[in-house]
Amino acid sequence: MGKTYPLLDRTQVEYILKSLDFTEIRHEGSHAQWEGWTKGKRRLVTVKHFSSKKKKYSHGLLRKMIQQSGLSKQEFYSSL
Repeated sequence: MGKTYPLLDRTQVEYILKSLDFTEIRHEGSHAQWEGWTKGKRRLVTVKHFSSKKKKYSHGLLRKMIQQSGLSKQEFYSSL
């Protein structure tokens, strides 16, 4: 049986990225770009800004942000 991971909102995703030493480098319209280094490689993570900070991201959108960060799902969520 696999471990379940909850859906996250923007505040939680930004908290995780900050704790992983990512910094917001650009914000245009409804998206922000976060830059950081993971395992010796520069990474850019695009974070969608909904009208509400508490709206949850879908599994697909979370999966894409985690993939962009260069971390496993477990590594990403462990920073929460």
